[in-house]
Amino acid sequence: MQVSIAMATYNGADYVVAQLQSFVDQTRQPDEVVITDDRSSDNTVALIEEFAKTAPFDMRVSVNDKNLRYAGNFNAALSGTSGDLVFLSDQDDVWFPEKIAHMVSLAEKSPDYFIYMNDALLTDGDLNSVNLTKYGQIKSAGLSDDSFVMGCCCAIRREFLDIVLPIPAKLKAHDNWLAEIADGLDAKLIDPTVLQYYRRHGKNESQFIANRLTKVNKWSMRWQGMRSAFKPKSHEDFASNLAQMQFFINGLQNLMPNVPLALAPKFNAMIEARQQKFKVAQARADIRQSTILKRIPKALKLYKNGYPKKTRLKNMIRDILG
Repeated sequence: MQVSIAMATYNGADYVVAQLQSFVDQTRQPDEVVITDDRSSDNTVALIEEFAKTAPFDMRVSVNDKNLRYAGNFNAALSGTSGDLVFLSDQDDVWFPEKIAHMVSLAEKSPDYFIYMNDALLTDGDLNSVNLTKYGQIKSAGLSDDSFVMGCCCAIRREFLDIVLPIPAKLKAHDNWLAEIADGLDAKLIDPTVLQYYRRHGKNESQFIANRLTKVNKWSMRWQGMRSAFKPKSHEDFASNLAQMQFFINGLQNLMPNVPLALAPKFNAMIEARQQKFKVAQARADIRQSTILKRIPKALKLYKNGYPKKTRLKNMIRDILG
């Protein structure tokens, strides 16, 4: 099984060499490392190019013609890989020496999955562990496995990439696109083995609650939900969220010519489910932006037919008061 690593960099000079060295230190080294840089203003590219001169595996680095941002940069890196199993890599983590070997073995033993995910040890910017893991935080917060979408913990089969690439240009996050589709196909396998450090240095893209360096639990999640529910949202916030949902749906629809017949029913079910969520989100956005007197009848209508059954009372109250 040929192994590729796809890394997307941007102003990562402080940490990228440590991550590259962890590739060299693997008990099973990659066959190729493909790096795309999103026009860094520091010396990230120079450091990578210098490292590549002595790397024991093929390294290719390119600089984007224009700024592609987070998802677009990873799309460019993934598109340049050729391996049977492709690992996603952030620029600021450090992998344990056994990561690639462990995940390759997992993929060989469980060939019916498209994405394989390992756990990661949370650390501060200097790699000092706080004795918490990303997946552990997710479970502690009472979240489902669907919440575990962290790209840097993913190894992806080539046949899946052949279906889902390119990542829609207007999406903000590449890992949501990949992991959520795999979830919809029941093709994501989580291995709770901790195989890397996840460095939290204050400039990370993701601010998800499970990334905190302090222990979270169900009460933490509920408190954050309450704060978020009653925090005023602008028309631009609602419009942005709805736009991202629509981009995702459009992207799924555009994939259909690439989808094998055996997977078509699940893809269609995914599209239908997301279209229904989009309709509910549109209705909730309309409620939140209405006057308080108009919110009540609209929310009651959505209570009867729209809100998810398990959370419909909570969501109705939030929309009326929020």
